[in-house]
Amino acid sequence: MRLESCRIGEGCELSKLGLVLLGAAFILYGACHLALGVVGEKATGVITGIRRQGGERGESVPNQYTYSVSYAFDLPDGRRIEGSTTRVSGAIYVKPRGTSAIKIRYFAWAPYISALEEDAMLNLGQPIIMAAGTLLIAVATAKKKG
Repeated sequence: MRLESCRIGEGCELSKLGLVLLGAAFILYGACHLALGVVGEKATGVITGIRRQGGERGESVPNQYTYSVSYAFDLPDGRRIEGSTTRVSGAIYVKPRGTSAIKIRYFAWAPYISALEEDAMLNLGQPIIMAAGTLLIAVATAKKKG
């Protein structure tokens, strides 16, 4: 059996399916963050951990690093939910003591879907992510002309 290269529009169904699924994930991610800002429940949480990932980012702004920030918040019924997010910041950061308060948004019906309130508010990133997902789906499902 010969494996041939797969080009967009030439019938490689597995690649098309992958692009459609990736596009759908982008759209879902952007829509969830947007919906959290509109209909999400509010909670106050605490930062439980900050970890620097990799080295300096090597961008035009020096001393920028990627950080993984872990947080936790308590639901009205007493359950504790944990989450994490990613931040880009300078080289100096404060080690968390579990007392730094942050505002969280979450879905009442699925509290494990949560985000920092500042990430859940409408910003330019959400429509861009959803547009990128739409573009991936459009490219994967485009009919070949001719």
